[in-house]
Parts: sequence; structure tokens; C-alpha cells
Amino acid sequence: MENKIQKLIEKYGVKNFLFTNKTETFYLTGAAFDGFWILVLNGDIHIICSKMIENQAANFFGGKYKIIAGAPFSKIVVETCKSATAAAAIKEIVIDTKYTSASDFLQLESKFKSESIALSKASSKALNIAFTAKTGVLDDLRIVKSASEIDNLKQACRIVSEVYDEIRAEVKAGMTELDIHYKILEMFAKRKVDPSFAPIVAAGANSANPHHASSSYKIAENDAVMIDMGCFYKGYASDLTRTFYLGKINEEFNKVWNTVKEAQKAVISAVKAGLPLSLADKTARDIIDSYGYKDNFIHTTGHGVGIEIHEMPSLAINAEGIFLAGMTVTIEPGIYINNKFGVRIEDTILVKDNGCEVLTERQ
Repeated sequence: MENKIQKLIEKYGVKNFLFTNKTETFYLTGAAFDGFWILVLNGDIHIICSKMIENQAANFFGGKYKIIAGAPFSKIVVETCKSATAAAAIKEIVIDTKYTSASDFLQLESKFKSESIALSKASSKALNIAFTAKTGVLDDLRIVKSASEIDNLKQACRIVSEVYDEIRAEVKAGMTELDIHYKILEMFAKRKVDPSFAPIVAAGANSANPHHASSSYKIAENDAVMIDMGCFYKGYASDLTRTFYLGKINEEFNKVWNTVKEAQKAVISAVKAGLPLSLADKTARDIIDSYGYKDNFIHTTGHGVGIEIHEMPSLAINAEGIFLAGMTVTIEPGIYINNKFGVRIEDTILVKDNGCEVLTERQ
């Protein structure tokens, strides 16, 4: 954790940070449990936790950091800052509003304000600490994965690919979307992994809705079936979408499926470190547009995947920045025709210096 904190200190030019969300605390520490905040003051790390997990935190951190147990956390933050100001003045604390709840943020502001007033009345020295609200404090660190993170992502992708192969063999006319949805969850449970999001099973006209909620719709012969699913492995997510036709493939579906696949293959062939992030969306969109489906591609071409199923970078047409070796992203073009069907094909890939590696099995 110290190396990550040091990089943040160098980036923001301050030595004070507060992390309140499990996404942040897991990334910084690897602790799979929640119920604690990380407060960094003058570069020193404090673990603020509930009494309920005090022993668990002590065992996990092994005495490396000061653990302060109690409640409410906002009060402990104020008290810790008061004791720290004797050694060095703390003017600001960086906090990520993307992950801090409005309730926590308002409580912290209120307690710091009331404490400042109380100190001002007692002495000429007030506790004048401001929160500097930022968005994506850890994004620059998280966007490039370490070797161990990549290993976990590969395992998550291997599992989801394996589950898809099994589920595809079981899909038959007469099953409902929810039948398949819960079968996917059952297969994940057998492998002792959790889903990274609720599986999307969309058949027939429902597949024209990119984020359809699996329903009691009964799949018929000659229906398009879209399955979008992923799982967590040691805290790291996978994401995969496949679309197939149950029965004899009709000409229109065949054209759309081949168009989407051509677009996806072109992007995967083009992506490598150093190229603009916007290249992915432009490459996919140009191909889809050329076949007359410009208005039917209604989302971006992909997104980052890591400890969250959607994280930076976004592979949008206006995305800023370049691909970096070690990024893990999805490539998922799609075409959706209202009241008929939709096709999306999605793989999770690892960006490398000379190209990319597909982590989910390709069709």
C-alpha cells in the first residue's frame, strides 16, 4: 500500500487522503472485507474500523498500521486529525466523491466545521481543514494492471468462458430466460465464484435491449439469444457476451452477426499500446456504418475491467488518452434492431506493446 500512497502524494502534491469505499480499500490493501476506512495524514496510514472487525483488521494488517476502532467514523477522522495537527498543519484532505457517499461527506464536513468553531472559541488556533473533492483518485494507478492482477483476470476469464461453453450446450427452445440466468449462477457457485453482475439473458426481440433484465420469456425455435455474463476471481472481474441463433439462421441475423464479428475482429487486430483509445470505437463504428447500421450501434465499443466490471478507460469515440500495455478492456460492438433482435459479441482483452491478447475464448 505504501508504494501506491506515495504515487498519490507525488501526483496530488499533498500527503493527506481519505478512502471510505470497499473498492478503494480493496485495491489499496487487498483486504476482501469491508467495514474500515483508510486515513492518510502526513503520509502516515491509519485504519479506522468498527469494533466488530477490529480483531480481523489487526490480524490482516499485522500491526503495520495504527488501527483505531470505534464509531462514528467521521468523529474518529476529526479526532485523529486534531492529534496530528500538533505535529504538522493539515490544510486539506483529498477525498474521491465517486466513491464517498453523500451522507459520509456531509457528516465529515459538519464535524470538521463544528470542531473548527469550538477550537476557535477556545483558542486562536482553529482546525481549518478542507476536503478537496476529486473524481477517480486511484484511476491512474488502477488503469494498468500488475502481473498478479492480470493472473486473477485471466482466471476470471477462463471460468466465464468455461461456463459459457456449458450453458450454450444446455439452451433449448421452451426454456425461459430466467431458467438460463439461474443456471449460470449455479455454474458459478459450483466453481466457488460470484457473478460480477447479474447475467443478462435476452431472447427474441428482448435481445434488442442491450441491458435487458432476464425475464420469464420462453425461448422459441428461431430466436436470437444473447448471453452477457461475468464472474469475480479473487476480486477481479471478467466480462463476456455471446449471441447465437436457436434453430435455422435467417439471412438478416446472419448479416448482422457477421457485421458485428467483423467489427470486433478489426478492433482486436488494431489495438496495441501507444494508439489512441478512440481508435477502438472509430474502427468498429466505421465498419458497422458501412453496412448500413449506423443508427443501430447505440453504445461505446468497450470499457476497462478490473476490480469493477466497468472502470477506466472508456472506449468511446471521444475518449482521450492512449492504450497502455497492461490495460484490460472489453471489445463489444453491437447492432440492435427494435422489435426483432440484437447482436453483441464481447471479449475481454489484455493490451500489449505489439497487439493484444484475448482473455476470453473467442468464437
